[in-house]
Parts: sequence; C-alpha cells; structure tokens
Amino acid sequence: MSINNDRKPVFIRIINTISEISGYLSGIALFAAALIIFYKVAVRYIFGSPTIWQTELSIYLLMFGAFVGAAYGLKHDAHVNVDIALMILPERIRKGLRIVTSFIGLVLTVFVAYRGWHMWWHATSEGWTSETLWGPPLTYPYFILPLGMTLVSLQFIVIIFEDIRRFKNGGDHANESAS
Repeated sequence: MSINNDRKPVFIRIINTISEISGYLSGIALFAAALIIFYKVAVRYIFGSPTIWQTELSIYLLMFGAFVGAAYGLKHDAHVNVDIALMILPERIRKGLRIVTSFIGLVLTVFVAYRGWHMWWHATSEGWTSETLWGPPLTYPYFILPLGMTLVSLQFIVIIFEDIRRFKNGGDHANESAS
C-alpha cells in the first residue's frame, strides 16, 4: 500500500515541497562555496593577490547547505541511523519508537529554532556586523540556523503525522514513501 501524494493533506504536500526546494538550494549553495574557494585559491596563488570576502562567504554558504539542507535529508531519511538494537524489536514497537524519537527531535529543533530566531532578531535590530575586513551584516548568516531548524521542525511534523497514521492503520513504513 503506497501513499498517493495527491491524497496527502495540503500542509504535508507544502512542507514536503519546501523540503525538496531546500535540498536543491543547499546543493546550489555548496556548489557556489566550492567555486568561491577555487576562486580564492586561484587569485591568491596564481595572481598573488589577497582576498577578504571569499572565506567568510564560503563558510556562510556551507552553513546554509548544512542547516537548510537538513530538512531535505530528514524527508528522504538520509540522516545517520543507529538501528542495530532496533532490528531485534517487533515491528509495532519500532514504529512506536520512531514516533517517540521524531517527537523528541521536534522538541529539540523547535527549541533551537526559537533561540535562533531570538538571536537573529537581536543581531538584526542591533545592526551587528562581522568583525572581519569584509564586515557583512550578521543578519544574513544568523538567519540560516533558525530557518534551517524551522524547516526541520516542519518536516518532523510531517513525519510524526504520517507515522501516526501508519501506526493506526498498521501500514508498512518501507512501502510508504514520504515523497
């Protein structure tokens, strides 16, 4: 039995679409970071010219790739799992544990998102800037963490909703993708 994406509630389809987009944007950010690092190396070693913005921008892009791309990874169950102990448990208990651990993950990511939004607002309202030579406003890099954790929290909500529905219906998780 497979869950048809058209039969899913609208909020699940929207969150899944946002998670997909976040994955592709993260891939673009990682590629851009690689190009910027290559540019920095070429400019410094071929032309002997120092740079002031490349390292900081590439770090921000790598942060974006990690935090914003996390929702995509969670949606596709691509995160690290340690499931040796779980494999010996009955299927119903495994499904229940997945709901519990997803809920714990949701609580954690909501807390980090809340604190991140608070920190972002403080940096934005106070006009914080980086102390490097380049000195960009910190509102942009400080936006990455709360955005990413909010997206991960939303994806956890989808996972919990779908897993509870499967748990009640006795459906097989392996045959029902979250796509």
